[in-house]
Amino acid sequence: MVILVFDRVKDTGEELSGMLKEMYGEDSVHFFRDRDGLIRFCERHIFHVLFFCVSGETEKDLLLSEEAMHLIPEVNLILLYRDDSLISRALKIHASGYIRLPVTREKVESEMDNLLFPVYESLPEIRIEEGDKIKVYINDTPVRFSYEKTARLLNLLLDRRGGMLSTGEMINGLWEEDRDIEKSRSYLQNIRSDLLHTLSRYGLKDVVKHRRGRMWMDTGKFRV
Repeated sequence: MVILVFDRVKDTGEELSGMLKEMYGEDSVHFFRDRDGLIRFCERHIFHVLFFCVSGETEKDLLLSEEAMHLIPEVNLILLYRDDSLISRALKIHASGYIRLPVTREKVESEMDNLLFPVYESLPEIRIEEGDKIKVYINDTPVRFSYEKTARLLNLLLDRRGGMLSTGEMINGLWEEDRDIEKSRSYLQNIRSDLLHTLSRYGLKDVVKHRRGRMWMDTGKFRV
């Protein structure tokens, strides 16, 4: 699970980040104070929960929280606030939950136990064996793709650990030697479709995400 914390003011965000790291581990929690850092991370990584502290710049903060949510579907937004007048506006965002400051462990645990989009602990395993041909196993069952390069694309995506791959990066990774770019792009469409269809047949529907020429894997839906 990847958890983000945003707080312009810093004090609440630091306290909350420390609390979440105790609960879910150091590597699971990322703390941001500025818009650019938050959006840059959101554009390149999968995340599952965003704790967003609303400061005095209420409207500006709520717009930013919506911007982050729209980058990745099925994100659990949890708004932290002091001013009750915020609620009528915040309810229109369809957040997963709301915490009135001060923040406490009990409040955080209550929201994490009742996420709008649950993050499941029992996950299917994807295993890769590299060699002359890449072999893929899901829960120890061999996976058969229609194209050899589909397994290579999956391997490239797994190497990113939730980070995004652009079309150019996929082509460079799959065709290391000279190639016809237009033919490669057409072939890549077939490989992408093969990957999505095949993983779905093995119970991993929606594990691969794609948007605006980029692909990434939702690391909250499998283990390696």
